[in-house]
Amino acid sequence: MRFWNNDFLTYAQRLGDLLMAALATACLSGTASLWAAERLRDATQNALGGGMTAALGSEAMLALCAFALPTVAMGALFSHLARQASGAGISFGRALGFNTLGAAAAPLVFGVLLAPWLGAKAVLLAIALGYLALVSRTARLRPLVLAPAAAVLAAAIVAPRLAFVDVPEGGRIVSYAEGATASVSVVEDAAGVARLRIDNHAQEGSSATRFVDGRQALLPMLLHPAPKRALFLGLGTGVTASTAAAEEAAKVDAVELLPEVIDASAHFTQLAQVAQPGKPNLRVHLVAADARRYVKTATTHYDVIVADNFHPARSGSGALYTVEHFEAVRARLAGHGLFCQWLPLHQLDLSTVRSIVRSFLVAFPEGAALLASNSLQTPVLGLIGRAEGGRIDVIAVRERLRTMRSTEALAAYGLDDELALLGSFVAGPSSLARFAGDAELNTDDRPVVAYRAPRITYVPDSLPEERLSTLLHALPFDKHELLAAGTDAAFAQRLAAYAAARDAFIEAGRGVVPSGDVRSMLARVRQPLLAVLRISPDFSPAYDPLLRMAGALDRVDPSAAAALRADLASTQRGRAQTPVVALP
Repeated sequence: MRFWNNDFLTYAQRLGDLLMAALATACLSGTASLWAAERLRDATQNALGGGMTAALGSEAMLALCAFALPTVAMGALFSHLARQASGAGISFGRALGFNTLGAAAAPLVFGVLLAPWLGAKAVLLAIALGYLALVSRTARLRPLVLAPAAAVLAAAIVAPRLAFVDVPEGGRIVSYAEGATASVSVVEDAAGVARLRIDNHAQEGSSATRFVDGRQALLPMLLHPAPKRALFLGLGTGVTASTAAAEEAAKVDAVELLPEVIDASAHFTQLAQVAQPGKPNLRVHLVAADARRYVKTATTHYDVIVADNFHPARSGSGALYTVEHFEAVRARLAGHGLFCQWLPLHQLDLSTVRSIVRSFLVAFPEGAALLASNSLQTPVLGLIGRAEGGRIDVIAVRERLRTMRSTEALAAYGLDDELALLGSFVAGPSSLARFAGDAELNTDDRPVVAYRAPRITYVPDSLPEERLSTLLHALPFDKHELLAAGTDAAFAQRLAAYAAARDAFIEAGRGVVPSGDVRSMLARVRQPLLAVLRISPDFSPAYDPLLRMAGALDRVDPSAAAALRADLASTQRGRAQTPVVALP
């Protein structure tokens, strides 16, 4: 079939125009496949039966649909242009060099500059239109050029933007931003709970997790006697860093890789009201940078450094769990400085946790571990390392709690006294070393965490509550390797009982299904929680729910409420009188 008039164009020109139009059509076809990406993914996964194979197969299918035809067309066009250049006396090496320069500049121009500015849809359609614009002038009115040009115009007008955001029924999109490396959205459900998502699947926190997010700041901050400068690696919703900055004496730097996350965090910190209501928290200095590079190049030394619970499947996150990074963090600590690395147990298998723990202990041999909360669904483990080692000085902790100005905030986060604070610890250095065993170190040369991330993500080996239970059994609490010599023996015994009660509380919570009927719920948890209180009358996470249930029962069954209060009172008889700093 003849497409061009031979009177006006040579064979090479006709072939070049044909290949250019074919490339534009291929790019348009690849872009069109993206609007069907979710259906293609679901169909592929259903055909392959789920699991790791289905997950990788669906990603391969999407890549094939988007890039296969453009790749073939680009190869054919480059071969033709290189042959034309050779006929004009330009060597293949020179042609290849110019092509390489263009390939190097394209990600900067289209990915870094244009995509965040115009959006993915506009940029991808512009690429197809740009190839059509490169055909010879006399060929631009031919059907082979007009047809794809019309398709580009129709897509620009009719097609929705290339934004994949799952919105729950009755929910809404609060904000959406496309960046150079990811899209960031804030989605609110019908109940008003806002969630921060990266690329629609990596949840970075929500307005419902403020309690745990705040504890992830307060726990390490309270373990330092007087923090003046703190560094947070990873921002997420911003609640953690802002909670730390609520302490007037502390100045906080927060480093986040994605500028879009920094912008989105304003929604959550405003909700949290951790600064002055209606005003930005000026004590939080936000830095858009790579956390590893910042730690290596910063000149400031910090009293407290807190690293977010990075999902290992996010590109580059595995490098934040390496021996080299932990050693760089230690070098960034000031004298008596403290580092806390949070680990998302709901996103890591235990073999990966062992590798991270062993890597951490290379940099912090006297490290310890604590829990951010008693959550079963999203358990978070913290690794604590000190620049100068040493065990916990209970007297210093008491003084720190006594001098804290934000006492109301501490009570709101369940940190009423030093038992609640120190009772978060689950293991000291010896227990951690035994748990890690001979697990493979995660290093820059052998990033085992990154290697394992796809399998952890697509084929988790257990439920989060099972991992937490296994972890607690593998990390027996030993007060002697955590507390400094000379600690009051009676307090040490109360702390050990508190830790045992915590483990029993977590174990009792497994399999408990919440109920809106107070009598039904009480029948499920009454005896287990009372048993926990008999281990440690100080363990308020078991006491407070039962007390609230007694209040709820007053309206429907006063005699049952009185019986429950009597049971609670019996657990408090003989409660140890070792001094504890209780906050008002």
